[in-house]
Formats: sequence, C-alpha cells, structure tokens
Amino acid sequence: MAEFDEFPLSQRPAPRILALDFDGGSQNGGPQSRGNAAVLNRVLALAAESGHRVAVAAETVLIDGIAPEVVLLNAASPNAVALLKRIRNDDTTKGAFVVAVHESKVREDVTQGLRIEGVDEFLAANAPRFEVAARLEAGAELFRARAEIIDLRETLHRQTRVDDLTGVMSRRFFFQQAQRECSRARRYGHPLSCLMLEVNHFKLICSNISDSAGEQVLRSAANIIGQWTRDSDWVSRFADAKFAVLLPETDLEGATGAREKLQNALREHTWTYGETQIPVSVSIGEAQFHPGAPFRPQNDEFISESDESGESALSTREALAGLLEDADAALYIARKSARVPEIFVAYTPAANPENTG
Repeated sequence: MAEFDEFPLSQRPAPRILALDFDGGSQNGGPQSRGNAAVLNRVLALAAESGHRVAVAAETVLIDGIAPEVVLLNAASPNAVALLKRIRNDDTTKGAFVVAVHESKVREDVTQGLRIEGVDEFLAANAPRFEVAARLEAGAELFRARAEIIDLRETLHRQTRVDDLTGVMSRRFFFQQAQRECSRARRYGHPLSCLMLEVNHFKLICSNISDSAGEQVLRSAANIIGQWTRDSDWVSRFADAKFAVLLPETDLEGATGAREKLQNALREHTWTYGETQIPVSVSIGEAQFHPGAPFRPQNDEFISESDESGESALSTREALAGLLEDADAALYIARKSARVPEIFVAYTPAANPENTG
C-alpha cells in the first residue's frame, strides 16, 4: 500500500464517497424521501465538485471495484441507527469512515444511538464548501491510515509466527507452542517427542555455489518436512540450517518411524539450483519428552498451560529445554557419525543419579 503522504495534494487518490438511504419511505417518493435526498444531495454535489468519486445507492456497493472510504447517511432518517448497524456489519463498508449528515439539530437519543453504533463524524448539510471538502478528505485519509495499520499489524503478526525464507514456524512462535505442548504432556502424561534436523555442510553449499542456492536448499527441505509430517506437528526453522519438529502424542518409537520417513524422503529428493545438482545430506536426531517434576494442582484443579507461573512454569520450561537438548545431542551424534548417507545413532540421556538405587 502506498503511503498517503507520498502523494502531493494534487496527486492524492480521490476519496470514494458512498451515500446510502435504506428508508422504506424512499420507495414511494413521498415528502420524507425527497427531504432525505435533499439533505445528502448538497454534500454529494460539493464532493463531486471537489473531485471526489461519489455514488448513491440503496445498498452497499463498490466504487470502481473498490470499497468506499467514506459513507454518508442521513442522521434525520428514522432508520438512521438501523442503517448504521447494516453499514458496520457489511464487509464492503464495515471499515469505512461514516459521516452522519444532518439538516437541523438531531435528537439526543438518535445522536447517542449513532455514537454507540460507531458513527465517526457529524456534518451539517449547510456547512461551508471548504468544511465539507476538508471533512471528507480527512475521513478518507483516516480510512487509509486505518487500513495501513491493519496491514502492518498483519505483517508483524506473520513475522512473529512464520519464518520468511522457508514459510515454516518461526523459532519464537515454536517455543510458545512447544511450552504449551510440554505443559499438556506433563499434565495428562501423554507422550511427546522431538526431531532435530540439520542440512550438513550448509556453509560450504553457500560458499561453493551461492547464498541463493543455500536458500533454495532450505526452502526445499522445509517443503519436504511439511509434506511428511502431520497437521498436528509443529515444524520450525530452529537455527540457520536447522529445523525442529515437535511431535505431540508420539513416543520414541513413533518418532523413530517419523524420522525414517523423513530421512528417506530427504535422501531420495534431487536437490538442484537452476541446472546445477547439489549434493545435499540431512542429519536427524530424535528424543522423547521427560516430564520432570510432577505437575501440581492448584485448589484441587489443574491450571491451564497458559496460566502456569512460578515453580510449575519453571518445571515446564526446564522439561522443554531438556527435550531440545536431548534431540540436539542425538543430532550431533548422527551428524558426527556420518554425513552421506545419513546414519541415525540413538541417543539415550544419562540416568539421573538421584533416581537410581
């Protein structure tokens, strides 16, 4: 979206103005209908003279195929509040800047009702031309600012959840979801496992071919991992050339099966960059979750994972850190033992001396 202030005043996009009247009486063309139309006609005429794109309709419509930025309604209409409700509930106009045009003083109850339903501005039908133009221009500018804020919020929301290069979950969002899964596994005693994968000799691929080739390898690896994991699994780009896969409701045996499927798929894939074939191998380590300290109830009820605090939350974080460390240790052994073909070496955490004997 272009910044509104990038355009000189003479080059700014003309505001899109839509005037609506849903009054049942307007269908009969009676005095009330003509009065309602007269209230809006002067404002619409001034808007058109100012170069705004205007439209009059009995239903919400697009203007030049785009949602209107400003919507005008007659504040004196007996159906003004109901009309505003329809405007705010319609996808075409719910984000529009709504101006209630009035010819004389509006009843207090109507004014209050319009404010409750979200009217943005009141404008006298006999306001000077410069005021009408300025109010409509300001309304359109505010609409565009709101739309830009929404776009930025969605972009920031996506950036915190998704890795831009590979399209899989970001490391930060992965830790949020992993802590929830660990909490759930501790509470109910359900199995939980993790795979840790890394592209071997990734830096050599980047230096010998190109950084773009390395990025292509990571995107392909992420795509294969996504195809060979379940919808309930959490896939993340954990580090530069490393991926983590959290496997809920999966014990070590199930994780081994998932690792073998992934290993075969990665081994059989033809890695290319343009017309260049790249020798790529991926090492995989796996580990099962160990819940650690028992999950204690509060007030005879188990608290939710989102409400954990103090000792309980610390135990969950420690258990998650242990799971990731175990998976990373298994990956280290697999990577050190062999690069091509991949050889998995089972990793068994050292027994806790306190629990022996």
